[in-house]
Amino acid sequence: MRSVPTNFVNKVVLESPSGHVIDFESDGPMYALIRRLEFDEALLDHCKKGGIEVREDVTVSRVTVTEKGVCLSSTSGEEFEADVVIGADGVNSVVAVHAGLRGPWRPTQVAVDGTEESPLSDVSAGQAAMHVYFGMGGGYGYGYVFPKPAHVNFGAGFLLDYVKKHVPAKPYAQHLSLFEDLRARGVLSGHSERENFHYYPLPFAGPLKKISTHRILLAGDAAGFVNGFTAEGIYYAMVSGEHAARTVLAAVHARDASARFLRRYDEACEAEVGLELRKSVALQKRFYSNPALIDLVVEFASRNASVKALVARFGTGQLSYEEMKRRILVEALPDYLGYQTRKLRNWLGASAPLSH
Repeated sequence: MRSVPTNFVNKVVLESPSGHVIDFESDGPMYALIRRLEFDEALLDHCKKGGIEVREDVTVSRVTVTEKGVCLSSTSGEEFEADVVIGADGVNSVVAVHAGLRGPWRPTQVAVDGTEESPLSDVSAGQAAMHVYFGMGGGYGYGYVFPKPAHVNFGAGFLLDYVKKHVPAKPYAQHLSLFEDLRARGVLSGHSERENFHYYPLPFAGPLKKISTHRILLAGDAAGFVNGFTAEGIYYAMVSGEHAARTVLAAVHARDASARFLRRYDEACEAEVGLELRKSVALQKRFYSNPALIDLVVEFASRNASVKALVARFGTGQLSYEEMKRRILVEALPDYLGYQTRKLRNWLGASAPLSH
């Protein structure tokens, strides 16, 4: 597989709604930033070279599952037959809906990400650091700046129900306001390009209750595999894709594509990423709807080196939820209790009555 241009960053800047900042720099790379376009092209090229037949510009509009197989119908009237199908067709998955694995998304289950990816000739940022803003503008959402090898990716995301209530009819105007704010801070320089701005939906409710059924498996966004706290999706798409491929190979060899046989796929994904993704949604609901709580965590972390490292690594996906919880109890609890004690002492001192 051909290589994809990658920018490895070793610094992350996290900012809370009220402006508290965690500025953490590691000795080695923390995150690998690539362009999705180039990554997808490399994967497609790898499939073609491996002898896989690839049909481009084909949109599946109907999926019919029977005891004997699966029939895929396209918008152009073509039909494709298969023994088993992996639905990796994104957040608006036709496979998921037609297989009965989910109904329409509710506004609280989908996030909308308004993002721009422009070349360094138009927009530039420091190449060594990525920036993440929690509770962007005091709202229910997040902002980010991701420096790629030859591009900068920046934008903001919000739950769909929030967008309907608070985002103007012309979202680029809000995006431009974000750009001007980041430029005033010195995070970005250059000029925003309207043609490079796009809106993308993201599933934000965690994995579906079932991600397989008779002759059907779902992978990636189609299965709801997006981290509800960080909005990371590529890693989970690759993990679920690998498990899906292994399960399908086993099903073909066993001549068994029943729901019962394919259930091993659900179990494999649950064991590796299920808990992490469900916890990410719980954290999203708790933190993004409570700016004061984000401020408290970020402010405390900014004053404590060990907590700063833990929060930064968790926020960039280097630490799992369980590892984060275990380590923060061991490394941070004593300091947190001391921090709260000092705050209480200061408050008592400030509120004590004057003696005469």
